Amino acid sequence: QICSSNIATHSELLEAERDLIASYIKSSSFAIAKVHALMKDEAYIGQCWKRFALSLSNLFSVEKDLESAHIGDQIKSNKKKQPFRKLRKSAVDDGLKILARAKMDRASLSLETLKAMLNAYYADLNSVVPAFKEYTDALSQLEQLEEIRATKENDHENSHARSNTNKIDWQSQLKHLKSVTSNKLIDISKQITGVSSQTAPTTGTSESDPLGDGDLYSLNSAQTKALQSRVLENEKMLKFSITLLCKATPLRNARMGWWYLKTEAKQASNVHAAATALRQTLSIDADTAIAMKERRYDEDEMKDRATELDLVKRFIELGGHHDDIHSGECKSEMEATRQHAFRMATERVGRWDSETALAILSAAGMEDAEVQMDETSRELRHVRKYAISLREHVVRCLEAAEGLYDAFIADSESAVQISRSRREFWAAISTVFSGRVSSNEFGAGIASPSTKVLSSVGIDVNDRGGWLGHEDSMSSGRRRCGQSARRYLKKRDFQANILISRIQKLLKDYERRLEGIESFVYMHCVGIQVEKHCSKARAKALSAWDKRTEISTAINVATKKKIPKLVSELKIKLDNLPQVSHTNVIRAKESHLTSKTLKSELHKLANRRFGRAQEVSTERVIAIMSLWAKHEESVAIEEVKALGAAIQEVEHSVQSADLNLAFDKFTMVQCDEDIRPDGRRISPVRGRSLLI
Repeated sequence: QICSSNIATHSELLEAERDLIASYIKSSSFAIAKVHALMKDEAYIGQCWKRFALSLSNLFSVEKDLESAHIGDQIKSNKKKQPFRKLRKSAVDDGLKILARAKMDRASLSLETLKAMLNAYYADLNSVVPAFKEYTDALSQLEQLEEIRATKENDHENSHARSNTNKIDWQSQLKHLKSVTSNKLIDISKQITGVSSQTAPTTGTSESDPLGDGDLYSLNSAQTKALQSRVLENEKMLKFSITLLCKATPLRNARMGWWYLKTEAKQASNVHAAATALRQTLSIDADTAIAMKERRYDEDEMKDRATELDLVKRFIELGGHHDDIHSGECKSEMEATRQHAFRMATERVGRWDSETALAILSAAGMEDAEVQMDETSRELRHVRKYAISLREHVVRCLEAAEGLYDAFIADSESAVQISRSRREFWAAISTVFSGRVSSNEFGAGIASPSTKVLSSVGIDVNDRGGWLGHEDSMSSGRRRCGQSARRYLKKRDFQANILISRIQKLLKDYERRLEGIESFVYMHCVGIQVEKHCSKARAKALSAWDKRTEISTAINVATKKKIPKLVSELKIKLDNLPQVSHTNVIRAKESHLTSKTLKSELHKLANRRFGRAQEVSTERVIAIMSLWAKHEESVAIEEVKALGAAIQEVEHSVQSADLNLAFDKFTMVQCDEDIRPDGRRISPVRGRSLLI
């Protein structure tokens, strides 16, 4: 920064311009810091959108595999009821990737362009600092020489006065001595030669010394005059250059604002195009939409819920066939187990989990029941794999959505507050674009420049573009760039928090679908294990009954043959065998047959639900993608409109005087091509192009 204290300039204009540039340096450095902060936050937002899009793509891919999966011959989905069966995974994946890329580049490219232009502007402003330093150093040297000249002049006058006084005294004494001496010499010569001769008295005194202090004084005076001439010439050039720089600042600020808003409009158009393409990809024809409305899944689900609860009761009753072999205390415990199982099945109807399955198995009479996936078929393991993959991708979608929600909510504890960062960025960059100097911009060592002096030479410090949002903009001749920019800022990601909250709600509702798919696996496991348990119980009872029958027959034979020792041994063996009667064998057989029936009915119920899940497998994830695409499409078009109005205001803020200044010979060079702020070259133009 340029400090105005202890610096004396020859021009009040240069003093004001120096303080003005100091304020520009301060505001532009602050704006650059805000640009860097916003770029970091926008990159985080873009990464969250990217993770969300990739998770949605993976979720759709798994749902598509589930839609076309052949799980058992008994499951035959009606392909006509699958509205998105012709929608390919690659098309959705490409659409989501394009939209994710557009969201990532939505703010990065414009901020990169603005950062490059601000850095160049900041560098140009700082390049003025050495020029002012050299100028002030030259002034200091000139002042020192003036002091030296004044000191030597005083010393010379004093020495000259003293020398004149001394010369008068010595001259009088010399004259007297000369007269006495000459008279004596005349007398002596007359005595010797006898000739009288007249000699004129001579007074040969030097009144000036050719090597005195006068030459040194004249040499310092020449140096001082040369330095004064050079300083005045440099001051004139410096004043002209700095004034030209300050006058060109409004056009340069307008150019920065125009390029930034133009790049923002381009990126918003890309988002709109990507969202429109994704929405069109996800659209279906009218006949399919009518078919979707004609489906009666709710009625079928109500019937299946009643059937499910009836099957649970029958499973519980299946375990009650063995109550006669338990004591009273065991019977009460079994009754509590059955009630608990039925209550859990009622609460989670159609959404069985491991706890519900274990409760039903325990109520069905299985001790130390475990849900073992190794005993299931290959198809069930595939379904379980699909369910695990779906849950994993849904969790990732929720994590990305929660990150976005925290960033867009003002009162959240997230480190990224995108709305606040954008407001601070716009406040800082509007100060730069306005070119106005306010009192709160000046820190220690920075003086407020004279607005009257600056305005007298045509330097605009009154925010002609209206970037700071004055209420009387039009009445005072200002444009409304600030108001247009703030209207765009309100349109930026309009109602994004509402969109994210709706997406979160849909993702949380998605868990019911996941629980329904997992319920398919658990229902099959319960049916298989109950049937297996009843089969083992029947085989065990039948085996025990056969052994008891054989031993009883042997005891009868041994009794008839009067072999008491053998009879006693056989009775001991008979007592060690389980107490199984023919009635128990019949009950075990009936339980086994019942378990087979229950297993078949339960599997049919699970298959019906899975068939409906296949028919609507991709509808939920497509609903989320459609919601996102429609929101981005509507918001992006409003952003483009707001940006168009802001760009028009910026263009109108540029006056003809700014353009005339752009054709000054000191700011123009002959060139054949120009370069855009992003580094791309544009076609050659005639004449001269402005280097701002």
